[in-house]
Amino acid sequence: MYLRTTKRRRKDGSEVRYLQLAHNDWDAEAGQSRVQVIYNFGREDELDRDAIARLISSL
Repeated sequence: MYLRTTKRRRKDGSEVRYLQLAHNDWDAEAGQSRVQVIYNFGREDELDRDAIARLISSL
């Protein structure tokens, strides 16, 4: 498991980042790994990123 960050650009040109708890699973048919999002935490600017990183490392 790891902390995944995704970005989205708003109409005014500013960038918003979102944090997700993710895990990679191997897709044998496709021959590549697929990302499985386990939980969406929300916008990074509204969260304590260090606390979430500690949570994930304790898992």
